[in-house]
Amino acid sequence: MNTKKMRAGGLAVLIAATGAFGLTACSSDSDADATTGAETEVSQEAAVDVATDLETAKAAVDEALADDDWAQVMLASDVDSPTVKYGLMVMPFVPTDAAERVTGTVNIDGGNYVIEAVSAATGQTWQIDQDGTITEVAE
Repeated sequence: MNTKKMRAGGLAVLIAATGAFGLTACSSDSDADATTGAETEVSQEAAVDVATDLETAKAAVDEALADDDWAQVMLASDVDSPTVKYGLMVMPFVPTDAAERVTGTVNIDGGNYVIEAVSAATGQTWQIDQDGTITEVAE
C-alpha cells in the first residue's frame, strides 16, 4: 500500500512539474527574453533522465520526515513498507533502469538533504535537494 502511495506521489510530482512547464510555455510572448529562458529550462529539464528517480526518492525521504526527525533515511528495494532498522528509517525505493546509482543513505542536517543519482545512459550525476531543485553535480 505504501509503495502505491509513493508511486502515486511521484506521479503527482511529475504531473505537477509538467503542468508548470506547460503553463510557462503558454504564457505571453511579449517578453522575448523570458520566453527564451523558459525554453532553456525545459531543455535542461528534459536532459535529466533520472528526474523521476530523484523525485521518487525525495518523496520517500519527505514521507519519513513527516513522521519523525531522522538524521538519516535509508532507501532500500528489499523492504515493502517503512521500517526502522539499526536506528534508521528504511523506506521502500526501487530505482528505474535510467539510474545507474541512487543515494542509498540520505543524511539529513536540520531538514536539509541532498540525494544523488547517476544516469545509466550518460554517466552524469544529478542531485535533488529538500526543496526539489534538480542540478547537475560538477566534478
